Amino acid sequence: MKIGMMFSGNADLTPAEAQELSKRAEEKGFAGVWIGETTLRDAAVLATLMSVSTRKVEVGTSIVNVYTRTPGQLAMLGATLNEVSGGRFILGLGASTPAIIEGWHGGAYSQPLKRVEETIKLLRMYFSGEKFDYSGVFYSPKNARLRAGKPPEIALAALNRKMTALGARVADRLIFNLNPPEEIGRTVNFVKEEAMAAGHPKPELCVMLYSYVLDDGAEAMTHAKDLIGFYGSSDAYSRMFSSFGFSSEADGMLAAWKDRNREKVRASVTEEMVHHLLAFGSTEALREKLARYEKAGVDNVLIAPSPFGDFLSNTRKIIEVL
Repeated sequence: MKIGMMFSGNADLTPAEAQELSKRAEEKGFAGVWIGETTLRDAAVLATLMSVSTRKVEVGTSIVNVYTRTPGQLAMLGATLNEVSGGRFILGLGASTPAIIEGWHGGAYSQPLKRVEETIKLLRMYFSGEKFDYSGVFYSPKNARLRAGKPPEIALAALNRKMTALGARVADRLIFNLNPPEEIGRTVNFVKEEAMAAGHPKPELCVMLYSYVLDDGAEAMTHAKDLIGFYGSSDAYSRMFSSFGFSSEADGMLAAWKDRNREKVRASVTEEMVHHLLAFGSTEALREKLARYEKAGVDNVLIAPSPFGDFLSNTRKIIEVL
């Protein structure tokens, strides 16, 4: 099983820090460095800096959304970064959430499954290097062609069975977030079956594992609850949490977000939920969780230091002692 470092799009990671941490992660033997994108810094710019600061590790986005860039822009982004990195780039895509697309960007969030499917179909057409016309639901490029070199792999973030099935059929990798090892264990066979039915190679299964290893005190627990609470504002994540057996917590978070009451959001998250979904409290807890993911059949764990709390100290400790 490969182990990479994933720097959350919610973490206040400067360009210089992204370069420093990526270089050090490579020196310490991590397989890849990944960058997210929400409302802080542009993932493509940071991924470029991470690419030129390293020589051999994978560099990926986890994730960029399919709403705020056209498939043509995403194709250029992916092809250019694969060129910059010498063929090490993975274009990680996802549907994001209404809170980001409608709230922060002010756009329309509709038909996420269909939008992702059409985007990946168009990316494959752009990456072919051939000229094409296409008439779709969202995009209808004419006389389109991307003159670029080797295309990157495409990774797809999946929150539910429909998106997982789509990724199994069309993506090179699948990325799961906040999925405990037990859930992933049930997903492995589903992905194999869907890929086989489509005549597609089984995608590499990747899991983002949010981790806080500095301590397990009350303040640390508060940071962990704030992390889960952030995701609890999304209907999609709420449904996912409920499917893991945390229905009351999920309902409480959604209701508290509607009331704009962050204290109630935090109070809705139980310590059981924190320990179930995160690697929390120590590097020993992180190692134990990694072993469980490997046993479950995961191909690649992307350790994501929590963006809540002392992000840099937490990240550096994970890189240095894991």
